[in-house]
Amino acid sequence: MNIHRVLFFCFFSALCGGNTGLVSAKVNIYTGAEGETGTINCNVSPSGSRKFFCKNECKAEDILVKTDDVRAQSGRYSIEYRDGSSGRGIVSVTITNLTKSDSGRYRCGLGGTSVPESFSDFEVRVSDATGISGFLHTYTEGENVTLGCSDTVYGRQKFFCKGECKKEEDIIIDTDGNRAQSGRYSIKYDAGSVFGLYVSITQVTKSDSGQYRCGYGRALSPDSYRKLQIMVIDVPTTLKPTSTLPVFLTSDPSVSTPTQISQTDQQQTGTASPRGLQTRGNSDGTNMEVTFFNSLITLTVG
Repeated sequence: MNIHRVLFFCFFSALCGGNTGLVSAKVNIYTGAEGETGTINCNVSPSGSRKFFCKNECKAEDILVKTDDVRAQSGRYSIEYRDGSSGRGIVSVTITNLTKSDSGRYRCGLGGTSVPESFSDFEVRVSDATGISGFLHTYTEGENVTLGCSDTVYGRQKFFCKGECKKEEDIIIDTDGNRAQSGRYSIKYDAGSVFGLYVSITQVTKSDSGQYRCGYGRALSPDSYRKLQIMVIDVPTTLKPTSTLPVFLTSDPSVSTPTQISQTDQQQTGTASPRGLQTRGNSDGTNMEVTFFNSLITLTVG
């Protein structure tokens, strides 16, 4: 019996899933309103001078902005680079006068668009809803959310609050410890990590939508803080493939975020574990085995 093996790289996270280093199982989603302007910060490792912002598959015709300068603009699209905290870099990308056609998948980062050195992937959804200013980080009900409080200066006292944080009832957590929890909400300080300070909400509901603040000092008179906004939507009724962008063997995608970190760190794993469908002994006498790996699909025909 002749055995033929064919290897296919899997480009769709809905098919592959998992945190493999090649495919991200979770891509950050941002919602903006038609006619508004939105900015997204892509946290990257400062590993190259070329900055880029592209859509869809990041082919030549998909490149929106590419530059070796600190900032650049092309029509409604612009890009700007600055140094962030903990040795990270921040590539800020902006889309003005949002239209429905701006909905889709994007990538921003450093290096070449075909094989970037460091990048972040995200999805934009443009809504005709009113009352949305800029981009809102979007989650589905039931998710667990962790947000990084970037660009803040360390202090002993730490806080997490909702809204403008002007009243005592706005305060969710106020602590001088490195971690604390109040119901579904928690705060954690992790020295040496990308953002240092993180806040989390478990099992988010629509009522969790809105603006938050996290940082150092007293909540009502902070020394340093970060504003965060999230939107919680219904769980989609249908599951669609969530990635059309090519994946790369070398990457450092840290969660594109207005510095939220539900981004999944993509660190390459050693051995892929098989999962999925296996079939043997077909009716025509051909033995066929299809094995889904985290990053590969192996098809064996005999």
